[in-house]
Amino acid sequence: MSSDEVPEEGEYVIGRVVEVKDFGATLNLLEFPERQAFVHISEVASGWVKYIRDFIREGQMVVAKVTKVKKTSKIVDASVRQVSGHRKKEKIRDWKNEQRASKLFELVAMKSKINLEKLSNEVKDSMIKTYGSIYSAFESSVMDSSSFKGEWNGKWVDNFIEVAIANVTPPFVSIGGKFELYSHESDGVERIKKALTLPSAINEDTTLKIASNGSPSYRISIKAPNYKQAEEELKVAVDKVLKTLKNEGGNGSFERS
Repeated sequence: MSSDEVPEEGEYVIGRVVEVKDFGATLNLLEFPERQAFVHISEVASGWVKYIRDFIREGQMVVAKVTKVKKTSKIVDASVRQVSGHRKKEKIRDWKNEQRASKLFELVAMKSKINLEKLSNEVKDSMIKTYGSIYSAFESSVMDSSSFKGEWNGKWVDNFIEVAIANVTPPFVSIGGKFELYSHESDGVERIKKALTLPSAINEDTTLKIASNGSPSYRISIKAPNYKQAEEELKVAVDKVLKTLKNEGGNGSFERS
């Protein structure tokens, strides 16, 4: 981040406590190196705080919610009290992921034999705009490498995907393919529809979708938490479609995308 960037009101930030006084604590904001946050004693914890150091101390890393920003000041007001346990875990996870993503991005630049600063200037801002974060970009490249390749150009792209596959576990993966289905019966369209409507996801955390590309072509997509589960779901669904259509007097084929 550039030195002139400031957090927004309502934003959750991570800070390291550098000073604690009776009336409040000062944090260095890890995501905004040129900025600090001040947490008043009334925003340190819920309820009455008699001894502030019972709740916050120098060197501690905390998650805080920005409550007031003054553009003319390098210090923002923040609250630790207003951060829920869930929000704290989520913020720390995201921050750690971004730290990891920075290291992985360095690896991509090294593998691609491209100057790190040059590659960062070329793609990082666009990636953050597209995916929300660099770590999310790594996740997306694992979940759908074909779409990622279509979105980005450069000799670094294949290395980016390779590094992501080796180091990042996405929240879910997407796989799929294309059917070519035929029936020469008078009610062939209905028979094909019947075959296509039979498959359903086996697991609750899997999404299965079938859509037409224009007869006789149909596409199937599977989203699941991991590749093994996705592959199993896809195999069962494809076998069911082709077997059902064959029993109905039709024929078809399937090709992975």
